[in-house]
Amino acid sequence: MAQDTQPRADLELRQQQVEQATTEWWQELNALYPRLQHSPLPRTEWFERGSRAGIADVRHWLVAFNRPMLERDDGFAIILPNTVVHELCHLAAYALHGTCGHDPAWRSVMEAVGFTPKRTHDLDITGLPGVQRRWRYRCSCGDVYVSTTRHNRIQQGKAIYRCTRCNDPLTH
Repeated sequence: MAQDTQPRADLELRQQQVEQATTEWWQELNALYPRLQHSPLPRTEWFERGSRAGIADVRHWLVAFNRPMLERDDGFAIILPNTVVHELCHLAAYALHGTCGHDPAWRSVMEAVGFTPKRTHDLDITGLPGVQRRWRYRCSCGDVYVSTTRHNRIQQGKAIYRCTRCNDPLTH
C-alpha cells in the first residue's frame, strides 16, 4: 500500500518545491526591479497535456507547469529552476515593458537573473500525454517533420505537401 502512495507523495513534494521556487524567484525579480513590487505574486497552476514545460499567462497573472513532465526526473530537473524562471521573466517583462514573447525585453530579464534566454527545453517528450507524433519526411533542403494527420493524407494519396523553404514535394 505504501508503494502506491509514494509516487503521489513525490509529485506533491515536487509541486510544493516548484511553488516555493516560484515565490523565491519572484522575490528575486522584485529585488532586481523595484517597479515589480506593485505586481502581486503570480498564481501557480498545473496542466496535464502537451510538450510545453510551462506557460505564463499575463491576463490571469499566473504561471502553469506541465504536471506529467514534473513526475519524470529529467522533467523535474528542467522545470526547477529553468522553466520557473523562464515563465516568471515573461510576467516581469510584461509588467516592466508591456511586451510578451521571447523578445529583447524578456531576454534582458532572463540575463539579469543569471539565466541563458532559451525558448525551448531539450527534454525527450516521448510518452507525455497529448504529444502528437511527428513523421520525418525529406526534401532537397533537409528533413521536415509532419503531423500524423498529414502523414496519413500523404500515405492515402489524398494530399501532396511541399517544403515551405524549397517548394519541393515531401518524400517519406
